[in-house]
Amino acid sequence: MSCSEVRPDPACSGLPPALAAVLAAGIPLTQPGLASRCVLLDAGALDTADWSALAEPGQTRVFADGGPQAVRIAAELQRHGLAADTPAARLDGETVVATGLAALPAGAGTLVVGETVRLSPRYEAASAAAAPAAPGGEHYGPADARRLQRLLAGRRDMRHFRRGERIAPETLQRLLQAAHHAPSVGMMQPWRYLRISDPARREAIAALVARERDATASAMGERAAEFLRLKVEGIRECAELLVAALPPDDGTVFGRRTMPREMVVCSLACSIQNLWLAARVENLGLGWVSMFEPQPLAELLAMPAGAMPLAILCLGPVEAFYPAPMLEIEGWRSRRPWQDAVYENAWGEPASPNSAASKA
Repeated sequence: MSCSEVRPDPACSGLPPALAAVLAAGIPLTQPGLASRCVLLDAGALDTADWSALAEPGQTRVFADGGPQAVRIAAELQRHGLAADTPAARLDGETVVATGLAALPAGAGTLVVGETVRLSPRYEAASAAAAPAAPGGEHYGPADARRLQRLLAGRRDMRHFRRGERIAPETLQRLLQAAHHAPSVGMMQPWRYLRISDPARREAIAALVARERDATASAMGERAAEFLRLKVEGIRECAELLVAALPPDDGTVFGRRTMPREMVVCSLACSIQNLWLAARVENLGLGWVSMFEPQPLAELLAMPAGAMPLAILCLGPVEAFYPAPMLEIEGWRSRRPWQDAVYENAWGEPASPNSAASKA
Protein backbone atom coordinates (compact mmCIF):
# COMPACT_ATOMS: atom_id res chain seq x y z
CA MET A 1 0.00 0.00 0.00
CA SER A 2 1.72 3.15 -1.19
CA CYS A 3 0.46 5.09 1.77
CA SER A 4 2.15 7.54 4.10
CA GLU A 5 1.02 8.95 7.41
CA VAL A 6 1.62 12.66 7.78
CA ARG A 7 1.06 15.26 10.46
CA PRO A 8 1.93 18.36 8.42
CA ASP A 9 2.09 21.92 9.58
CA PRO A 10 -0.35 23.82 7.33
CA ALA A 11 2.13 26.67 7.11
CA CYS A 12 4.99 24.54 5.80
CA SER A 13 5.98 24.43 2.15
CA GLY A 14 6.60 21.40 -0.01
CA LEU A 15 3.35 19.61 0.79
CA PRO A 16 2.11 17.10 -1.80
CA PRO A 17 -0.41 18.84 -4.09
CA ALA A 18 -3.29 16.71 -2.83
CA LEU A 19 -2.69 17.76 0.79
CA ALA A 20 -2.23 21.40 -0.20
CA ALA A 21 -5.60 21.26 -1.98
CA VAL A 22 -7.26 19.90 1.14
CA LEU A 23 -5.89 22.72 3.30
CA ALA A 24 -6.84 25.29 0.67
CA ALA A 25 -10.44 24.05 0.87
CA GLY A 26 -10.49 24.85 4.60
CA ILE A 27 -10.27 21.21 5.69
CA PRO A 28 -7.66 20.46 8.41
CA LEU A 29 -5.60 17.34 7.93
CA THR A 30 -5.64 16.66 11.66
CA GLN A 31 -7.82 18.06 14.44
CA PRO A 32 -8.01 17.16 18.14
CA GLY A 33 -11.05 15.03 18.80
CA LEU A 34 -11.67 14.35 15.11
CA ALA A 35 -8.49 13.02 13.52
CA SER A 36 -5.08 12.36 15.03
CA ARG A 37 -3.45 11.57 11.68
CA CYS A 38 -3.78 12.00 7.95
CA VAL A 39 -3.31 9.15 5.47
CA LEU A 40 -2.38 9.92 1.86
CA LEU A 41 -3.08 7.31 -0.81
CA ASP A 42 -2.48 7.43 -4.56
CA ALA A 43 -5.47 6.47 -6.70
CA GLY A 44 -3.29 3.90 -8.46
CA ALA A 45 -2.84 1.98 -5.21
CA LEU A 46 -6.51 1.18 -4.61
CA ASP A 47 -6.12 -2.46 -5.67
CA THR A 48 -3.63 -3.11 -2.85
CA ALA A 49 -5.11 -0.78 -0.24
CA ASP A 50 -5.70 -2.03 3.30
CA TRP A 51 -9.36 -1.04 3.47
CA SER A 52 -9.81 -2.31 7.01
CA ALA A 53 -7.09 0.06 8.21
CA LEU A 54 -8.49 2.92 6.13
CA ALA A 55 -11.94 2.41 7.67
CA GLU A 56 -10.62 2.80 11.22
CA PRO A 57 -11.78 5.99 13.00
CA GLY A 58 -9.65 8.97 13.96
CA GLN A 59 -8.00 9.70 10.62
CA THR A 60 -8.38 11.91 7.56
CA ARG A 61 -8.08 9.90 4.35
CA VAL A 62 -6.83 11.74 1.27
CA PHE A 63 -7.03 9.97 -2.10
CA ALA A 64 -4.91 11.86 -4.61
CA ASP A 65 -6.79 12.00 -7.94
CA GLY A 66 -9.33 9.67 -6.34
CA GLY A 67 -12.42 11.63 -7.44
CA PRO A 68 -13.18 9.43 -10.48
CA GLN A 69 -13.13 6.41 -8.14
CA ALA A 70 -15.42 8.01 -5.55
CA VAL A 71 -18.12 5.37 -5.84
CA ARG A 72 -15.65 2.51 -5.51
CA ILE A 73 -13.83 4.13 -2.60
CA ALA A 74 -17.10 4.84 -0.78
CA ALA A 75 -18.28 1.26 -1.28
CA GLU A 76 -15.02 -0.27 0.00
CA LEU A 77 -14.90 1.97 3.07
CA GLN A 78 -18.53 1.21 3.93
CA ARG A 79 -18.02 -2.50 3.35
CA HIS A 80 -15.26 -2.41 5.95
CA GLY A 81 -17.36 -0.59 8.54
CA LEU A 82 -17.19 3.16 7.85
CA ALA A 83 -20.56 4.89 8.23
CA ALA A 84 -22.36 5.96 5.06
CA ASP A 85 -22.74 9.52 6.38
CA THR A 86 -19.03 9.99 7.15
CA PRO A 87 -18.15 13.48 5.86
CA ALA A 88 -16.40 13.42 2.49
CA ALA A 89 -15.40 15.96 -0.15
CA ARG A 90 -14.22 16.01 -3.75
CA LEU A 91 -11.84 18.84 -4.60
CA ASP A 92 -11.34 19.97 -8.19
CA GLY A 93 -9.67 23.34 -8.54
CA GLU A 94 -12.07 25.92 -7.09
CA THR A 95 -14.88 23.35 -6.88
CA VAL A 96 -15.55 21.70 -3.52
CA VAL A 97 -18.32 19.11 -3.32
CA ALA A 98 -18.72 18.24 0.37
CA THR A 99 -21.36 15.82 1.64
CA GLY A 100 -21.77 12.38 3.21
CA LEU A 101 -19.59 9.53 1.92
CA ALA A 102 -22.39 7.53 0.29
CA ALA A 103 -23.80 10.60 -1.52
CA LEU A 104 -20.52 11.84 -2.97
CA PRO A 105 -20.64 11.86 -6.80
CA ALA A 106 -17.69 10.74 -8.90
CA GLY A 107 -15.69 13.32 -10.84
CA ALA A 108 -12.26 14.78 -11.31
CA GLY A 109 -10.13 15.78 -8.35
CA THR A 110 -8.86 14.68 -4.96
CA LEU A 111 -11.09 12.83 -2.52
CA VAL A 112 -11.07 13.51 1.24
CA VAL A 113 -12.89 11.30 3.75
CA GLY A 114 -13.08 11.95 7.47
CA GLU A 115 -14.65 14.00 10.26
CA THR A 116 -12.39 16.98 9.53
CA VAL A 117 -14.37 17.57 6.32
CA ARG A 118 -17.27 18.83 8.41
CA LEU A 119 -15.08 21.86 9.26
CA SER A 120 -15.18 22.95 5.62
CA PRO A 121 -17.38 26.07 5.26
CA ARG A 122 -19.02 24.40 2.26
CA TYR A 123 -19.98 21.16 4.01
CA GLU A 124 -23.24 22.26 5.62
CA ALA A 125 -24.52 24.12 2.56
CA ALA A 126 -23.79 21.25 0.20
CA SER A 127 -25.51 18.76 2.49
CA ALA A 128 -28.55 20.93 3.11
CA ALA A 129 -29.07 21.51 -0.59
CA ALA A 130 -29.55 17.78 -1.12
CA ALA A 131 -32.00 17.34 1.77
CA PRO A 132 -35.36 15.79 0.84
CA ALA A 133 -38.48 17.39 2.21
CA ALA A 134 -39.95 15.75 5.29
CA PRO A 135 -43.25 13.98 4.50
CA GLY A 136 -44.89 15.26 7.67
CA GLY A 137 -44.36 16.03 11.32
CA GLU A 138 -41.24 17.75 12.61
CA HIS A 139 -38.61 18.35 9.94
CA TYR A 140 -35.11 16.99 10.48
CA GLY A 141 -32.28 18.05 8.21
CA PRO A 142 -28.96 16.52 7.16
CA ALA A 143 -27.18 18.01 10.17
CA ASP A 144 -29.61 16.16 12.48
CA ALA A 145 -29.04 12.93 10.56
CA ARG A 146 -25.27 13.32 10.91
CA ARG A 147 -25.55 14.02 14.62
CA LEU A 148 -27.68 10.93 15.09
CA GLN A 149 -25.19 8.80 13.18
CA ARG A 150 -22.36 10.19 15.34
CA LEU A 151 -24.39 9.43 18.46
CA LEU A 152 -25.04 5.87 17.35
CA ALA A 153 -21.39 5.34 16.43
CA GLY A 154 -20.21 6.90 19.70
CA ARG A 155 -22.35 4.78 22.02
CA ARG A 156 -20.20 2.51 24.16
CA ASP A 157 -20.83 -0.25 26.69
CA MET A 158 -18.92 1.37 29.56
CA ARG A 159 -17.18 -0.40 32.43
CA HIS A 160 -15.00 2.35 33.91
CA PHE A 161 -16.73 5.09 35.92
CA ARG A 162 -15.57 7.98 38.07
CA ARG A 163 -16.05 7.16 41.74
CA GLY A 164 -17.97 9.46 44.04
CA GLU A 165 -19.96 11.19 41.28
CA ARG A 166 -23.66 12.02 41.24
CA ILE A 167 -26.26 12.51 38.52
CA ALA A 168 -28.60 15.47 38.98
CA PRO A 169 -32.21 14.37 39.65
CA GLU A 170 -33.50 16.29 36.64
CA THR A 171 -30.96 14.56 34.40
CA LEU A 172 -31.94 11.13 35.66
CA GLN A 173 -35.58 12.02 35.08
CA ARG A 174 -34.82 12.97 31.46
CA LEU A 175 -33.05 9.65 30.92
CA LEU A 176 -35.92 7.61 32.34
CA GLN A 177 -38.41 9.58 30.27
CA ALA A 178 -36.35 8.77 27.18
CA ALA A 179 -36.44 5.09 28.13
CA HIS A 180 -40.23 5.31 28.45
CA HIS A 181 -40.54 6.82 24.94
CA ALA A 182 -39.43 3.50 23.44
CA PRO A 183 -41.65 1.54 21.06
CA SER A 184 -43.29 -1.62 22.35
CA VAL A 185 -45.31 -4.42 20.77
CA GLY A 186 -49.02 -3.79 21.28
CA MET A 187 -47.99 -0.67 23.24
CA MET A 188 -47.75 -2.86 26.34
CA GLN A 189 -44.67 -0.97 27.66
CA PRO A 190 -43.24 -4.00 29.48
CA TRP A 191 -40.38 -2.30 31.29
CA ARG A 192 -39.76 -1.55 34.93
CA TYR A 193 -36.65 0.19 36.27
CA LEU A 194 -35.53 -0.28 39.86
CA ARG A 195 -33.15 2.38 41.14
CA ILE A 196 -30.75 0.86 43.65
CA SER A 197 -29.94 3.55 46.22
CA ASP A 198 -29.26 1.24 49.18
CA PRO A 199 -25.48 0.57 49.44
CA ALA A 200 -26.06 -2.86 50.98
CA ARG A 201 -28.23 -3.97 48.05
CA ARG A 202 -25.71 -2.58 45.58
CA GLU A 203 -23.01 -4.66 47.28
CA ALA A 204 -25.25 -7.74 47.21
CA ILE A 205 -25.81 -7.25 43.47
CA ALA A 206 -22.05 -6.96 42.95
CA ALA A 207 -21.62 -10.29 44.76
CA LEU A 208 -24.21 -11.98 42.50
CA VAL A 209 -22.37 -10.72 39.42
CA ALA A 210 -18.99 -11.84 40.78
CA ARG A 211 -20.41 -15.33 41.33
CA GLU A 212 -21.64 -15.55 37.75
CA ARG A 213 -18.37 -14.11 36.45
CA ASP A 214 -16.51 -17.02 38.03
CA ALA A 215 -19.02 -19.50 36.61
CA THR A 216 -18.66 -17.96 33.16
CA ALA A 217 -14.88 -18.20 33.38
CA SER A 218 -15.19 -21.91 34.24
CA ALA A 219 -17.21 -22.40 31.05
CA MET A 220 -14.66 -20.55 28.90
CA GLY A 221 -12.11 -23.32 28.77
CA GLU A 222 -8.76 -22.10 27.47
CA ARG A 223 -9.95 -18.47 27.38
CA ALA A 224 -10.83 -18.43 31.11
CA ALA A 225 -7.73 -16.56 32.27
CA GLU A 226 -8.06 -14.06 29.43
CA PHE A 227 -11.71 -13.51 30.34
CA LEU A 228 -10.94 -12.95 34.02
CA ARG A 229 -8.59 -10.10 33.07
CA LEU A 230 -11.48 -8.20 31.47
CA LYS A 231 -13.40 -5.63 33.50
CA VAL A 232 -17.01 -6.67 33.04
CA GLU A 233 -18.92 -4.24 35.29
CA GLY A 234 -18.75 -0.98 37.22
CA ILE A 235 -21.37 -1.71 39.87
CA ARG A 236 -19.44 -0.31 42.82
CA GLU A 237 -18.09 2.77 41.01
CA CYS A 238 -21.02 4.08 38.93
CA ALA A 239 -23.11 7.04 40.07
CA GLU A 240 -26.45 5.30 39.57
CA LEU A 241 -27.34 1.61 39.48
CA LEU A 242 -30.55 0.53 37.76
CA VAL A 243 -32.08 -2.89 37.25
CA ALA A 244 -34.28 -3.24 34.16
CA ALA A 245 -36.95 -5.88 34.57
CA LEU A 246 -40.00 -7.43 32.92
CA PRO A 247 -43.22 -7.24 34.94
CA PRO A 248 -45.65 -10.14 35.20
CA ASP A 249 -47.39 -10.84 31.88
CA ASP A 250 -50.39 -8.52 31.35
CA GLY A 251 -52.02 -10.80 28.78
CA THR A 252 -51.41 -8.59 25.72
CA VAL A 253 -52.13 -10.55 22.52
CA PHE A 254 -51.80 -7.82 19.90
CA GLY A 255 -48.57 -8.45 17.93
CA ARG A 256 -47.25 -11.23 20.14
CA ARG A 257 -49.62 -14.17 19.87
CA THR A 258 -47.00 -16.35 18.12
CA MET A 259 -43.96 -15.03 20.05
CA PRO A 260 -45.25 -13.84 23.43
CA ARG A 261 -42.00 -13.93 25.40
CA GLU A 262 -39.73 -12.77 22.57
CA MET A 263 -41.76 -9.62 21.88
CA VAL A 264 -41.74 -8.62 25.54
CA VAL A 265 -37.94 -8.97 25.69
CA CYS A 266 -37.53 -7.03 22.42
CA SER A 267 -39.68 -4.20 23.75
CA LEU A 268 -37.61 -3.90 26.93
CA ALA A 269 -34.42 -3.95 24.85
CA CYS A 270 -35.74 -1.00 22.84
CA SER A 271 -36.29 0.91 26.08
CA ILE A 272 -32.76 0.17 27.27
CA GLN A 273 -31.36 1.35 23.93
CA ASN A 274 -33.28 4.62 24.31
CA LEU A 275 -31.79 5.04 27.78
CA TRP A 276 -28.31 4.23 26.43
CA LEU A 277 -28.47 6.84 23.68
CA ALA A 278 -30.01 9.45 25.96
CA ALA A 279 -27.19 8.88 28.45
CA ARG A 280 -24.56 9.24 25.74
CA VAL A 281 -25.92 12.57 24.54
CA GLU A 282 -25.76 13.74 28.17
CA ASN A 283 -22.09 12.61 28.13
CA LEU A 284 -22.82 9.90 30.67
CA GLY A 285 -21.63 6.33 30.33
CA LEU A 286 -23.87 3.28 30.58
CA GLY A 287 -22.87 -0.35 30.89
CA TRP A 288 -25.24 -3.30 30.49
CA VAL A 289 -24.35 -6.16 32.86
CA SER A 290 -25.97 -9.51 32.05
CA MET A 291 -23.86 -11.77 34.27
CA PHE A 292 -26.29 -12.82 36.98
CA GLU A 293 -28.81 -15.54 37.79
CA PRO A 294 -32.26 -13.92 37.40
CA GLN A 295 -34.03 -15.66 40.30
CA PRO A 296 -31.63 -14.67 43.12
CA LEU A 297 -31.66 -11.07 41.88
CA ALA A 298 -35.46 -11.09 41.68
CA GLU A 299 -35.62 -12.33 45.26
CA LEU A 300 -33.12 -9.72 46.44
CA LEU A 301 -35.30 -6.97 44.96
CA ALA A 302 -38.61 -8.47 46.18
CA MET A 303 -40.02 -8.83 42.68
CA PRO A 304 -43.47 -10.40 42.33
CA ALA A 305 -44.02 -13.83 40.81
CA GLY A 306 -43.71 -13.68 37.04
CA ALA A 307 -41.35 -10.68 37.03
CA MET A 308 -37.82 -11.11 35.73
CA PRO A 309 -34.71 -8.91 35.88
CA LEU A 310 -33.09 -8.67 32.46
CA ALA A 311 -30.27 -6.13 32.87
CA ILE A 312 -28.16 -4.45 35.51
CA LEU A 313 -27.35 -0.98 34.22
CA CYS A 314 -24.35 0.98 35.48
CA LEU A 315 -24.80 4.69 34.77
CA GLY A 316 -22.62 7.71 35.47
CA PRO A 317 -19.81 10.07 34.49
CA VAL A 318 -16.68 8.52 32.96
CA GLU A 319 -13.16 9.81 32.47
CA ALA A 320 -13.38 9.14 28.72
CA PHE A 321 -15.47 7.10 26.32
CA TYR A 322 -13.65 4.20 24.72
CA PRO A 323 -12.51 5.08 21.16
CA ALA A 324 -13.85 1.69 20.06
CA PRO A 325 -15.86 -1.08 21.78
CA MET A 326 -13.91 -2.27 24.80
CA LEU A 327 -13.98 -5.92 23.74
CA GLU A 328 -12.52 -4.87 20.41
CA ILE A 329 -9.77 -2.86 22.12
CA GLU A 330 -8.99 -5.86 24.32
CA GLY A 331 -8.75 -8.14 21.29
CA TRP A 332 -11.69 -10.26 22.43
CA ARG A 333 -13.89 -9.79 19.35
CA SER A 334 -14.10 -7.39 16.38
CA ARG A 335 -17.11 -5.68 14.88
CA ARG A 336 -18.22 -7.31 11.64
CA PRO A 337 -19.01 -5.27 8.52
CA TRP A 338 -22.71 -4.40 8.49
CA GLN A 339 -23.08 -6.04 5.08
CA ASP A 340 -22.45 -9.44 6.72
CA ALA A 341 -25.73 -9.05 8.63
CA VAL A 342 -27.95 -8.15 5.65
CA TYR A 343 -29.35 -10.67 3.18
CA GLU A 344 -31.71 -10.26 0.24
CA ASN A 345 -34.70 -12.49 -0.48
CA ALA A 346 -33.18 -15.60 1.13
CA TRP A 347 -30.83 -16.45 3.99
CA GLY A 348 -27.19 -16.09 2.99
CA GLU A 349 -27.84 -14.08 -0.17
CA PRO A 350 -25.82 -10.83 0.14
CA ALA A 351 -27.67 -7.57 -0.29
CA SER A 352 -26.82 -3.90 -0.64
CA PRO A 353 -28.89 -0.75 -0.10
CA ASN A 354 -27.84 0.17 -3.64
CA SER A 355 -29.08 -3.08 -5.20
CA ALA A 356 -31.83 -3.05 -7.80
CA ALA A 357 -34.13 -5.04 -5.49
CA SER A 358 -33.88 -2.49 -2.70
CA LYS A 359 -34.88 0.30 -5.07
CA ALA A 360 -37.97 -1.52 -6.36
